[in-house]
Amino acid sequence: MKEGQQQLYNWEFNLAASPARLWPYLSDTNRIFKKLGATPVQLTSLSRNTPKGYLELGHNKLKSYATWLEEPYSWETPYRYRVRREYKLGLLKELRISFECIPTDFGTKLITRIWLTPSNFTFSYFIKLYTKYILKRRLSGYLDLVQEAASRGLMPYEVAAPKKLIRGADRKLKKLTEDLIEVSKRRRIVNRLIELIRCAEDEDLERIHPYSLAEYWGEKKYSVLNVFLHAAKLDILDFSWDVCCPKCKSPKNNFRKMKEARVHLYCEDCESDYTMDFNRNMQLVFRPHPLIRKIPDKNYCLGGPGTKPHRVIQQSLGIGDERYPQLKLEVGTYLFRTHNHDGHLVLHVRDEGTENVNIFITDKELDGQEITISSEPNLSISNHSSSNMVCFIDKLNWKEEAIYASEVSSSVDFTQLFSRETLKETSKVKASEVTMLFTDLMNSTELYVKEGDESAIGRVMGHFKIIQQIVAEERGGIVKTIGDSVMAVFWEPVSALKAVQRIQQIFTTSSSVGEAFKIKAGIHYGDCTAVNLNGRIDYFGTTVNIASRLVDSASEKEIMVSEAVFNHPDVQLYLDKNSETFFIKENLKELKGFDDEEFKVKQIRLERPPMLLVI
Repeated sequence: MKEGQQQLYNWEFNLAASPARLWPYLSDTNRIFKKLGATPVQLTSLSRNTPKGYLELGHNKLKSYATWLEEPYSWETPYRYRVRREYKLGLLKELRISFECIPTDFGTKLITRIWLTPSNFTFSYFIKLYTKYILKRRLSGYLDLVQEAASRGLMPYEVAAPKKLIRGADRKLKKLTEDLIEVSKRRRIVNRLIELIRCAEDEDLERIHPYSLAEYWGEKKYSVLNVFLHAAKLDILDFSWDVCCPKCKSPKNNFRKMKEARVHLYCEDCESDYTMDFNRNMQLVFRPHPLIRKIPDKNYCLGGPGTKPHRVIQQSLGIGDERYPQLKLEVGTYLFRTHNHDGHLVLHVRDEGTENVNIFITDKELDGQEITISSEPNLSISNHSSSNMVCFIDKLNWKEEAIYASEVSSSVDFTQLFSRETLKETSKVKASEVTMLFTDLMNSTELYVKEGDESAIGRVMGHFKIIQQIVAEERGGIVKTIGDSVMAVFWEPVSALKAVQRIQQIFTTSSSVGEAFKIKAGIHYGDCTAVNLNGRIDYFGTTVNIASRLVDSASEKEIMVSEAVFNHPDVQLYLDKNSETFFIKENLKELKGFDDEEFKVKQIRLERPPMLLVI
């Protein structure tokens, strides 16, 4: 190898964990570059001709300035990824990196390859020494931590040493921890949160998702959220609102207050406009309060596979190129798309699907054609179009364990602790595919007559508290109460069904609440509009109107659901698993205010309706 020419480094590491278990750590290129000692990067705009999907990046450290054009990462989850940088200024002329995970009987063989081309002869020897002795040692040290965490099923912060807090924060945090335990009554969750704040890396604390932690900790999501909200009230945590691009799923816009959020937004990566959606892309995220631990706003990589966990492969193809990516997919539905096309292809993954799949990309628009493929297909992708392109496969129903604005903004904990956190009075925000539940307390008039106003009011208020608790535990929120009725909002239909099932069971079987409580309910699912009404979030639209009419049409101890709710895949799955619990009857109903149409509805009961004996 001559000085000044390309240098190749090929390192192999044997790790005692499977590629799937290692992938979340190895695909986090932001963390890896930081561990390797890289300088924070930033977007630059020196060129007006940057190809779509490419990034123009740079860094400035110790008066050493570098800029480069970075190709889109190519990856195949959980096996390999690679990237290439073409430098315009700096010590290097070109850099290519690849990581490949090969399954073995003992875990994974990780092959790391680095190609370096110095910009001139002078830098060649220095780069060789730095790469061979410093970079390799740092990478090996990081992989030791990864292997320990992955093999023990732990998160990285659980095998890391405590980090430095803000001066004076240690004493303050001890006092606030006791206060948090006192108000939340959840010592175990509080202690886990404090450990996270003290030990996690900066990049893990930029956006903390309580529901993901609840899943890992084995705690109820409602309980973890309750602790996080109280922690924010005590200034242990701070929160803000991410508004994610619906195409790339990335949080491209963040607002500290809901009133600051803009409805119309733009994603630079996708080069497309998008709108804020209260139920689909607006999410509550947390980070440590800056008076406890300051998280620097630094990024070491902007385009790695770890930034898009819903994307199973991404490939760059020149004109006439072919790719044969290695796939291992879960059963479900996926979308094949490219940066050059607005449309997509639909890939249904089933165990009995087709094994040999050929995708030919032309200049014609992708028309939504559907095909059923196996979980490990022999896939080939050919670029027969007239331009270079980036293609990718995304999981359609990929769900991040995020807290969406629709559910949290109406939760009792949030509204009590942060009553001023709401939309601007002039804002009208779309809430797509939101689920509305109405419940009604039947024969309440008889209750008031029989028990008197004071006793009846107490029992009705107690009934509201029970419903409020159950709705919160099922990822919903009480929008408002109307007389003896409740209007609640949920992120998805199956949560509303689970909530009303529990409500019905309590008021049907528990003697502590009295036999006079007879609840009926109506559930509908669709689009509506979220607004600020009298300082609280409220919802308007046809979806709300239909749900309110469904509860009016329901009978005693009956759940009236629309066809849209009943046909939702998650609802169907839940009903199938509990087929012995539910008794379902199909019917046609005319709803008040919708005189020109009949609605297909399902009448669901938790007990068989009484038989009428006609003599």
